[in-house]
Amino acid sequence: MMKFEAGKKYYESGVTFEIVKRTAKTITYKALQHAGSFNERILKEATTKIHDWETKEVFFCGDRTIEA
Repeated sequence: MMKFEAGKKYYESGVTFEIVKRTAKTITYKALQHAGSFNERILKEATTKIHDWETKEVFFCGDRTIEA
């Protein structure tokens, strides 16, 4: 099963999600715009529940589904 790891970045629909902290059931993430560029900025920082799908973990950020 693919799982989220603290310190890794995941890209979805023009936004990069950096996993800051992880527990067994939740993650804390930062949503970054222009990641790695001189004008990088944090759009959102939040804690959310992890959902187990068949072969991967996912979390929801508004209307986006981010997959491990």
